[in-house]
Amino acid sequence: MKRRFIAGAKCPKCQAMDRVVMLTADEAEWIECIECDYTENRPTHIDEPEIPEVSDEIGVIQFKPRQSK
Repeated sequence: MKRRFIAGAKCPKCQAMDRVVMLTADEAEWIECIECDYTENRPTHIDEPEIPEVSDEIGVIQFKPRQSK
């Protein structure tokens, strides 16, 4: 398990500054406050908003040949 302090982070529960650590084990990540024992799991998968596909094709216009009078 890897433990790293998050500089400048405030605990969401007790508001203590520089007391939050990020813990990483295998694929999981979570934060803990060493002051009040608050924990929060980080989401493992975040759905990105679907971006509408924009066609970058250029349409081709064909004109009819001019008819002579």
